[in-house]
Amino acid sequence: MKLNINERGCRNRPLTGEQKARNRDKSRVRARVEHVFGHMTNSLGGINIRSIGIARARCQIALKNLAYNLQRYECLVRLQKIPVSCYG
Repeated sequence: MKLNINERGCRNRPLTGEQKARNRDKSRVRARVEHVFGHMTNSLGGINIRSIGIARARCQIALKNLAYNLQRYECLVRLQKIPVSCYG
């Protein structure tokens, strides 16, 4: 198992160039995941689910994920990162 924890410098011992490069690679992956949770927290009412029953909780999580994916798709289309698909 590979740990993806960033290394830290200590007093009078800054990070080497190799350590900084490894931290940059780790941070690139972490940022993509953390932006999703940040968007859900700020725009979709948080990531905590308050319901009774696993079925309702799964439904709420699925709807939040669907809402995020639709907002992300709209943003990518608007910025012309992906083409608009027509099924007509």
